[in-house]
Amino acid sequence: MSLREASGTREGAAPTRHAAQPEPPVAPGPPGRVGYVVKSYPRFSETFIVREILAREAAGEAITIASLRPPRDPRFHSALAQVQAPVAWIPHHHRTLEATWAALRTLREAGVALTPTALEALFDEEPAVAAQGAQLAAWALEQGVCQLHSHFASVSGRTARLAHHLTGIPWTLTAHAKDIFHQDNDPARLVPVLTEADAVVAVSDMTADWIRTLAPRARVRRIYNGLEVDEIRWSSPLHRPRTIVSVGRLVEKKGLPDLLAAVALLRDRGVACTLELAGDGPVRPQLEELIDRLALRDRAALLGPLPQHDVLALIASGAVFAAPCVVASDGDRDGLPTVILESMALGTPVVATPVAGIPEAVEHGSSGLLVGERDVDALAAALEALLDDAEARVRYAVAARARIEERFDVVGQAAALRALTAEAGARAPADQAGAHARGGEDRDLAAAPAVSS
Repeated sequence: MSLREASGTREGAAPTRHAAQPEPPVAPGPPGRVGYVVKSYPRFSETFIVREILAREAAGEAITIASLRPPRDPRFHSALAQVQAPVAWIPHHHRTLEATWAALRTLREAGVALTPTALEALFDEEPAVAAQGAQLAAWALEQGVCQLHSHFASVSGRTARLAHHLTGIPWTLTAHAKDIFHQDNDPARLVPVLTEADAVVAVSDMTADWIRTLAPRARVRRIYNGLEVDEIRWSSPLHRPRTIVSVGRLVEKKGLPDLLAAVALLRDRGVACTLELAGDGPVRPQLEELIDRLALRDRAALLGPLPQHDVLALIASGAVFAAPCVVASDGDRDGLPTVILESMALGTPVVATPVAGIPEAVEHGSSGLLVGERDVDALAAALEALLDDAEARVRYAVAARARIEERFDVVGQAAALRALTAEAGARAPADQAGAHARGGEDRDLAAAPAVSS
């Protein structure tokens, strides 16, 4: 139900539109303060957001964070202690019409004009999102935010879009995977977010192409997620034990049943190896059952979720890293898994599938090996080839590290995002209150060259 539909059931809920020309919203605060909008912060699996914020802070940018949900995971990575940005949790238990109108009154008292465009966007949203959008707008003004940046095009993107319409503050977002690939995404919600953002960051070229298909007028830029390359120590895989490692959420798109089946094939061929798999998620019971059915208890271990330093240590201990990703039955898939980049940086050769953006990092026969999606025989053969050929492992590991240093350094990512912030601010229309009713001719950025990190 949209806010428009909900408000029709309550007398006196809707504000009166002004006939006079609205005043422009108050100017955003001092230049350089970026407000990050995320669904939940911190979140154990979203190390890429922490890494990105740290890199931007190291470059001198002022960051402040708005979390739309309180954190529920008690596990934290040590890198969180390095983040200087303050965190505000936008009240999600006050997502009511009364809270929405209260936030709108606060904005009007601050001198913000509630324009027809802004009210239209509010009324077409779900009440819960509208309530938080109004509260996020008030927070952004209080914090002196000059630009909003949301991660994911779903709830955080929709909420940031409303805050932008209410304040005129420029707004960009990073789209990842489930937020654009999943078949349950509602185009009526998703397309306006992608189209109206001042820029949409795609984490791979494949993701960028997908976004352009969904929203042809979106301003899309490809900026890879980066790593602190100088802080990740490469080591040779020459003499490592015959251990296959894998890390990720235990969900369908990771293709982990194929990996277990490949390990069973290797055992049946007499190939000595073990598998260590870190992560947690909804398909863990199925994986446990499959391990028992394939009689792999002596060869495969599910380690559960690990903090980041233990993840890196696990990857660095393996002879090969396996990422047999697939397109899930609901359409979901990975954009470009950060853990693949980490493996390449650490010196652990990768065997993966050519799903989504993975081939942009793993070049088959050069910086790793790619096998067909759901091809268990090919997966087993590639794993066996690397387990048995130490010199090939070293050759791939050296090339992989060079590729990471060239294309996936977080310093370059931060610079690209900083440039994008400057462009978004410079491009903000003078009459920000009526922004984003754009025609196709000013969407020329979609054809501009991608920005790499």
